Amino acid sequence: MIPIEELENAMSRTKVDLPTLIALSAFSFMLATAFHEHAGHTLACGLLGGEVREMGAFYVDCGYESLTALSNRLVALAGPLMSLIVGLLSLVVLAGASSSNPQLKYFLWLFATTNLMLAAGYVLFSGVAGIGDLGTGRNALFYQVQPEWVYRIELAVLGAAAYYAVIRLAIRKMDDFIGGDGAERVQRAQSLSLSSYLTGGLVAILIGLLNPLGLVIVLVSSVASSLGGTSGMAWMMKLLDRQKYTGEEPFGMERSWRWIAVSGVFLLAYTLIFGPTLYFK
Repeated sequence: MIPIEELENAMSRTKVDLPTLIALSAFSFMLATAFHEHAGHTLACGLLGGEVREMGAFYVDCGYESLTALSNRLVALAGPLMSLIVGLLSLVVLAGASSSNPQLKYFLWLFATTNLMLAAGYVLFSGVAGIGDLGTGRNALFYQVQPEWVYRIELAVLGAAAYYAVIRLAIRKMDDFIGGDGAERVQRAQSLSLSSYLTGGLVAILIGLLNPLGLVIVLVSSVASSLGGTSGMAWMMKLLDRQKYTGEEPFGMERSWRWIAVSGVFLLAYTLIFGPTLYFK
């Protein structure tokens, strides 16, 4: 883990307010999780006639035995599909966002990237590990498919290709507003992306630790999705063109107490409600 002093120094050099960046990053990661779990899985469960029994920060108990095999598969698909839809819609909003509001610009970029990485990451993860929403385990999309190894190889290849496409798209979108020239712009973009990745992953783990089911949820859900699914953020900006000279002012953001407050309220509410799990009888 990078010491907080190093992050502060890096942000100071790039004219980015660290508390605001941390707030935007934590908000983006957990809002993406909320869309995936509750606007995706939970909503699909209710619409398809399932019985929502538990709603955690990173999981939902849908009472799957009350659903048909097809409905179970659709509930499993709903999470990654929601992440994909939200990510694509965020890109549309990002295209129209004004550069005069750097906090919003960066949030939309990060939110779109997080959601799209989660969508593609689940395909790759399910193919490689055989578990997860699109895996072959019980209540997953490809439960009992045969031959299993063929589907998993296809998923892994499709997931890897999709994840690489998301990385290239995220880099191109960052390239549109990062500004600056040469290697300096690459370092600045890398500092932003890595800081967001570490922040989002740490917050996800801390919230995940509150779940009553133990470390299995932390490892399989919060770590796998937040640190694994978005791992490209840790290194992808090194692929930015180091030879490019934009002649534009380097991207930066000042402190925004509004964004810090919104993030704090959302995180507190999400943690208190879903961290220890919400039960329905």
